[in-house]
Amino acid sequence: MTFHTDEDGNPVYCNKHTRIIGGEEKPYPVQLMKLRDGSVKCPMCEREQRNKEIEQEAEAWRRQVERKVLSTHSLIADPTLVKATFETFHCYNNEDVQNKRRMLELVDQIKAGAVMNIFLTGVSNAGKSHLAISALKELNKKSQEEYAKSALFVNSDALMRRIKNSFNDDSEKLTESKAIELLTRVDYLVIDDLGSEVGDTDNEKRTAPDFIQRVWYGVSTGRQGKVTIVTTNLTGVALAKLYDRKTVNRLTAHLEQIDFEEKQKDKGRKTPALPI
Repeated sequence: MTFHTDEDGNPVYCNKHTRIIGGEEKPYPVQLMKLRDGSVKCPMCEREQRNKEIEQEAEAWRRQVERKVLSTHSLIADPTLVKATFETFHCYNNEDVQNKRRMLELVDQIKAGAVMNIFLTGVSNAGKSHLAISALKELNKKSQEEYAKSALFVNSDALMRRIKNSFNDDSEKLTESKAIELLTRVDYLVIDDLGSEVGDTDNEKRTAPDFIQRVWYGVSTGRQGKVTIVTTNLTGVALAKLYDRKTVNRLTAHLEQIDFEEKQKDKGRKTPALPI
């Protein structure tokens, strides 16, 4: 490998580069090198290209790790949801058809860059969690650039039990701070059965304990500008009584709501949306 020169023996430079000298950006010519195979290359360009490739490899690895968050860190209370998809969602009536169609529409909007919070409300066993995790799986798929966004599904009661357990058990790794960091970091989050972690939600005077308030306040604050999907059996009025006003306001910002209003006995849903 030798320095490259022209026919007259003068050095040949690459003039693509600059550097900061005395606080100003100035041209920084780099002499070309002639390799043993006869090719001529700029060592600075080669280094920049290699650094770019390393960054792309690191990003690809990071994305692979992020994509696995859904399967490795989710807290799913109902095991039937593990295989739940839009294809396995059983529509028993027009409400189910409309709600499934609406969720698919919202997923398409999110893929196009829209930011929103989605609330699925209604009685138990209506299919709220099934639609929520189906949307999450769809959003977790690889994009055209072969990169997948990170996603996480957490049952609120299971989450708070784990955090509460960490207060007295050092072996429990999901502490309050780590839970907030994890739920805040992911691109897409489903909070399943919000309110169930409080217990007797029929008691109108009851409010969530302090540590639960802190968790949801931290999560709602950190997730501003991100997509969060919430399933709950509670009304907006009930949620406002349970949680801090700022938490509710942030969770319901840019709100899209899907309601399951028909009673189960009228829907003929004798089995869960996903058969066991």
